[in-house]
Amino acid sequence: MSNSIYESICDNLRPDDTLPEDFRISRDTSSGKLGIRLVEGALDGMYLYHDMKDDSDEETLIDVINEASQHDFESAEYDLDSFFSTPEVRMLPLVDKLEKWVNDNAGNIDAEAVFQFAANIIIKTNNPEALKFALVLFEMMDTDDNEAVKNVVKTLSRSEELTLFAIMVAETWKDGNEAILDFAKHTKGWGRIHCVEHIDAVSGKIKDWLFREGVRNNVGAAYSARTVAEKINLGKVFLNPAFNDDDYLLARPIIEGLLDEGTLQGISSMSDRTEILSGYITQSEHRVKTTEALSTLLDLRDYLNRNIFNESGKLGEKLENILNSKELKDFASRLLTENKDFRLAKRMDIDCTKEVLAAMEEDFSANASLVDILPKNSETLSKVFSIFRKKLPLDMMASGPKDNLGAGEEYRPYHQLSFLVQNLSDSAGEGEDFIIASLNSPVNGTRQMALSVLEEWLKDDYVPSNAVKYAVWHLKEAEPSEDIKALLEKIDI
Repeated sequence: MSNSIYESICDNLRPDDTLPEDFRISRDTSSGKLGIRLVEGALDGMYLYHDMKDDSDEETLIDVINEASQHDFESAEYDLDSFFSTPEVRMLPLVDKLEKWVNDNAGNIDAEAVFQFAANIIIKTNNPEALKFALVLFEMMDTDDNEAVKNVVKTLSRSEELTLFAIMVAETWKDGNEAILDFAKHTKGWGRIHCVEHIDAVSGKIKDWLFREGVRNNVGAAYSARTVAEKINLGKVFLNPAFNDDDYLLARPIIEGLLDEGTLQGISSMSDRTEILSGYITQSEHRVKTTEALSTLLDLRDYLNRNIFNESGKLGEKLENILNSKELKDFASRLLTENKDFRLAKRMDIDCTKEVLAAMEEDFSANASLVDILPKNSETLSKVFSIFRKKLPLDMMASGPKDNLGAGEEYRPYHQLSFLVQNLSDSAGEGEDFIIASLNSPVNGTRQMALSVLEEWLKDDYVPSNAVKYAVWHLKEAEPSEDIKALLEKIDI
């Protein structure tokens, strides 16, 4: 069994020079304080893209460099391992501070000794953060003519957890841009995102790769969409007379990523926003029709409805003409006929009530969540309730409150019940038996949802039945969760 991270990477590289998707070098499978499992590279990625705070002190790492510079490798290694002994301590937030100190004190550092120490750490450590520290030391040295170092850095770059630090080293090489492109081609997650951010689009080859692959990562297109759009000049790409159906399909995920702004900067922050959106809409007029392409056009319509800017009105009109064209309407209708995408049909303003109800009846497990796209009139709700009463063992599910998170496939019926109840928030008094069953559920989330909906109903002057009153009174006496007890205090019945 391999003892070091470097050896483990070497042992697990596949013939295509990539690592298996489930390969991990992380010391544990959680995010420390967050307590949830994260993919490789996620903590560093969130630090960069979501402004995660970190108040770690670089003084210990300065001591490590001084010890290594004095050839006291044993003390340096001990202090390094001790410093990074807990998952909460990360290298990335300390990079700038450490680089500044090294630059200010370069004359007092034995570079050869520090290089020797860093090389030893890279080959033998099983601590990811210690390895990152060693790569940062390499970044501050001249390794451009050292093929052995380059090969080691290339190998380490295959790990999504280490790609960013391999990039830092590669950026000091004359052929660093080509190296980063190589790193990008052999990663699929956070590593690729960092490569896209750092690569210089100085050649047609690189721009072509960015267009084809730049947003194709397993984290989210939004992380790279703006960077790709800027580096390839996406607005101009749409004006190319050679732009074809294949190019349109490649451009779609870039546009989708730009529209997915959330906590990231997307299309709204771009100076050529109008040019990009105009180009995409124009190209959409006579291009191949796919469910993904239609979904992106509908997302674009939503964006234009929410945002007013130069020529947004004209863009919206042009897009509506495309969405209301017979060709697209027929395409959406075919999807409905084939039971392929009810949500798209609904977004295209096609009445799909009958088809959705039939689909829920036929395959409840797969289609129960479609209740949110159905109209809330009494006739439709009556049919929905009939299906849910038939498909869910409500009496069995109302077994009494427990402090249960409901994790696992066996709790799917409770989540289906919660979703139905959630969609009754603006239908006061409808489906009281589902509220009662939810209040008696052993799953916390199901009871919470019922109480939240009841709170909304009461705002609409809802008069609860005796059965609902009894269910609430009983829950106030039996509720085991302190959080839910707090919600119950808001229900004045």
